[in-house]
Parts: sequence; C-alpha cells; structure tokens
Amino acid sequence: MEPTRDTNATLVDLLDRILDKGLMLNADVIIHVAGIPLLGVNLKACLAGMETMLKYGVWQDWDEAQRAIGAEEHRKKKQVPLEKGEEVILKMFASQWYSKGIYHNWQPGHLYVTDRRVFLFRKEPAEVLFQCPYEEIKGMATERKANIARKETDYLYLLRKSGEVAQLHPTEALPVKEAIEERMKALGLELEENPVLPLLDERARQFLSDKEEIIHSGKMSYQMAESRPGGTTANVWKYGHLYLTNWRLVWWYDFDGKVAFEVPLDKITGVEVKRKDLGGMLKDKLVLDLAYRNGAEDEVATFSDDEDNLKEWQKVIREPLIIST
Repeated sequence: MEPTRDTNATLVDLLDRILDKGLMLNADVIIHVAGIPLLGVNLKACLAGMETMLKYGVWQDWDEAQRAIGAEEHRKKKQVPLEKGEEVILKMFASQWYSKGIYHNWQPGHLYVTDRRVFLFRKEPAEVLFQCPYEEIKGMATERKANIARKETDYLYLLRKSGEVAQLHPTEALPVKEAIEERMKALGLELEENPVLPLLDERARQFLSDKEEIIHSGKMSYQMAESRPGGTTANVWKYGHLYLTNWRLVWWYDFDGKVAFEVPLDKITGVEVKRKDLGGMLKDKLVLDLAYRNGAEDEVATFSDDEDNLKEWQKVIREPLIIST
C-alpha cells in the first residue's frame, strides 16, 4: 500500500473511505511532567463500517447473537400463543383497562375467544395482556358509554370467581359476549345472571365510605392554592378527577393520589359555567364556579375542562335533589 493525497477530497470522501476500506489506528502516547514520564498509553483501534468489519471476521459472534435475537422477536410477533390443539372461535381488536400502581391506561391488542379461554394478545412487544379460562368466569355485563372520543360504544366486563373484574373494550362487545356464552354453555358452565360488579374505579375505592355511591364522575382540572417561598400562595391548575356521590362532591388529585377538595352536598349553594378573567394569559377562560358554605364563610371552587363537560357537570349538580337554583 502506498499513501496517496487528494487535495480535492471532502469530509464525505473521508467517511466513505473509512466505512468502505476501514481505518487502523496504532499509537503510543507517553505523558511527561517536568521531563519525567508518568503515564503511557498504547492505542490500537479499528474503525470501519459493519459490513467491512464482518468481512474480516471482526464482531462475528456479536452479529450472530443479534440476528438470533431479532429472529426470535420476529417469530414471537407473528406467532399467537395458542396451546396445542386450541382452536380460535373469534378474533377481534380490543383493549383492556390496566390500573395497577401509578400506571392507568388502555392497553391495545387482539382479543381471542378460543375453545379453552379468553385472552388479549399484543404483538409488539409480544405479551399476553389478559387471559381467563372459562372455568374462572362468574358473570358478564356490558355497558354503553362514551369513549375518549365522546362516541357511544359498548364495553364488556368479565367478573371472575375471585372477585376481580376485567374491563375490555372490543370493537364490538355483543358478538364477543355471545361467543363466550355459547362456549360456556357447550362446556356445561353456568353464568350468573345480572351479576353485581364491584366498584371499577381504583381512585374512588380509596375514599368512598360505606353506602356512599358515585352519581357522576369524570376528568376535571381544579384551580388549587399552592404555597410559594416567603409565605405567599398562588393559584395553579392541577389535573385530576371530579366525583359526585350521594353525599358530597370530591376532587381527586391524580399526581399526589389523594382527595384535595371536597364539600358536602348540603353546603353547595350554586354552580355556574362562565368565562372568567384569571389574569396573565388566561383572560377569557371558560370555567365552572362552585359556590359553597365553609363554616360562616362563602367560598368558590373553580374547575375547568372543555365546554361540553362543564355544562354537563352544571346540569348534574343542579338537579333538584342536590341544590335549589
């Protein structure tokens, strides 16, 4: 090999040469202080594109291991985890509500009703999100309500004999329910008629008292007074969920996981949706003002969300059995 020098070569040419042909570095560095050698470094490095590296046998073991991992992941994605001899009766896109720990969300996948069980499988990353043999199903129920896009749709609830409830949202809940009922009938298994489902809201379980029932609930931001340095306070918006029960109105702060505001129903004196100047950039914000008695004082709690949700809450709280307006 003879060194060459091209004065017209660019950085792109250099990178192309390194990736295609490769670059070998071999350097000895000795660091002196006051003429005394203190530190010695011996550098040997090889820099090249992966194809060039593999061509000369460098990192071949690593490449084979990575290809094996990739092939296994690809196999898992394409292979539905059916047991030997298990037959699929119905397959449908669906999601399940996951609410363990601080994570609360709908997990999407494909729902399989087979001759042995019901399970929800996600391809990437490959995982069975939910499964339940027919012998463990105690009862089923459907509920029609608005989804996150405010479209009316059906939800399916599977009540296990252990007392747990699986909340499923298939594309069509009725065909899934009928397929499960037919299979359980064929297996000689009975379903409880009109099962009583336990409270499904994990937040509400933590603050509801005995015989206290939820009348209405939903997401809602609340203007909370927050302490500032120097002993001052400032009003800031916090995200959470509002609950109307047969006894009180409760706002649950999602971040802290606790009740941050509550007022008995007999203390509520008025509720109004209006535009309000909150200062700064919020000079014309649509809010729901809730007036209530706090001891001898009249106070106002302010909530905010989209207009439809605010008006719905205004209507619910204004029911004659709750307050007179």
